[in-house]
Amino acid sequence: SGAAGATSVSVSLSVTAPRPTVTGVTNAGSYASGSISPGEIISLFAPKDGSGPIGPATPAGLTLDSNGKVATTLGGTQVLINGTPCPITFASALQVNAVVPYELKGFLSATVLVKFLGQTSNGVSVGVATTIPGLFTQNASGTGPGAIQNSNITTNSPGNPAARGDVVVVYLTGEGETSPSGVTGKVTTVASAPPLTPAPLLPVSVTIGGQPAQWTFAGEAPSLVSGVLQVNVVVPTNIAPGDQSIIVTVGGNQSQTGVTVSVK
Repeated sequence: SGAAGATSVSVSLSVTAPRPTVTGVTNAGSYASGSISPGEIISLFAPKDGSGPIGPATPAGLTLDSNGKVATTLGGTQVLINGTPCPITFASALQVNAVVPYELKGFLSATVLVKFLGQTSNGVSVGVATTIPGLFTQNASGTGPGAIQNSNITTNSPGNPAARGDVVVVYLTGEGETSPSGVTGKVTTVASAPPLTPAPLLPVSVTIGGQPAQWTFAGEAPSLVSGVLQVNVVVPTNIAPGDQSIIVTVGGNQSQTGVTVSVK
């Protein structure tokens, strides 16, 4: 009322972490966006300026839960797709990698969101496809030399090419449903009788240097989380030496262009 003097006012502040913000959802191999498929490894991204972190400041790697499956909470981070928790293989402030639950089959669309330190992010709407094959690459960019092993288990590269007629091992994700059915978060083990690991339900084909390439094995990669596909491919004998393009097709959908395998 205009009186002179000082008054003490008690103020309570509630301090919360910045709200996590998802700016993109992509295939973890190709970085293609737009749709996801059951079992696919996906990458979620936050603003590069750090204004909406989606995971811990110190990156955290895959851990297993009490049932031996890949944990759905990592570094205080959860990823949910249509409300179903996803196994998480990597979590950091700017990027989180997670496995799309196989339970997503039958949906036409989905909403992806992150929960971090009790805060819920915006939801990102995506389509759901049968397959979204994406090859893993050595530099994790989606292009360039593929994450491919030669028959002697060394890394394929321009300095260590595969011979024509040799078998190379290719890794990708987004192969969709498998037979036997994929189990969300399961670490793939090798059976005592065929199929040694779950195989893609839809047909697989490969080209190297534009030429059809036979494959000798196509199944979930042993010791990795279900959703990582291993394809053992015979390098065609009728192609020129050098860095040749490689494309894997699953169920009529092709992997990204720009990935190479080195041939001598």
